[in-house]
Amino acid sequence: MGQSIRHLLDEFPEITVQDFKVEKIDIATPSLVIDFSSPDHLSEILHTCVHQKLPLVIGTTGLNSNHHELIGKAKKTIPILIGSNMSIGIATLKKSITNFLMSSQESFSCNLIEIHHTQKVDAPSGTAIEIMKFLKDLPGDKIQMPISVNSHRIGRAFGTHRVEFHNSRETISFQHIAHSRDIFASGAIAAAQWIISNPPGLYSFDDYLNKKL
Repeated sequence: MGQSIRHLLDEFPEITVQDFKVEKIDIATPSLVIDFSSPDHLSEILHTCVHQKLPLVIGTTGLNSNHHELIGKAKKTIPILIGSNMSIGIATLKKSITNFLMSSQESFSCNLIEIHHTQKVDAPSGTAIEIMKFLKDLPGDKIQMPISVNSHRIGRAFGTHRVEFHNSRETISFQHIAHSRDIFASGAIAAAQWIISNPPGLYSFDDYLNKKL
């Protein structure tokens, strides 16, 4: 993700990119931090951002309750945008599912399938967890609980998320396939450009999309 963000930022000559870990930069110079590293580094990054009053975009997944507690404290001082998947395609997937369920008179069992590369540690993925929460929070009783989740780690897959709805007569599927990390990188850059002018608080990628759209 870092390489993808660097590559896309070549199109923005007014933006200087510095590597938080490798270059050991003077951290008084950045205006914002984007983190797609590892949960192990989040405490240090939050400490730095709070100390220097730097807005923070977090795309790292696999965060636990301790991480969220640290984020909850830091959001009082800096704006933090957190998103497990910064793709407009996933937002469109959710909208399509909402429209389908609102227009249907049926109830369905639900299966969520996610596929990522073999180096991805967390399973299910952060995006899959986000989609599950979205499905559980939908109003009404169109989805029969529990929701089944199947995680697969195959080759170098960038990310496939498929939501299947089943009843006795049919199966309806909604799917998003990422062919490049650039879709996540471009979303992170756009979200960063938005969050930098926001007051302290905790924001989601959906918050950015809702303001944008």
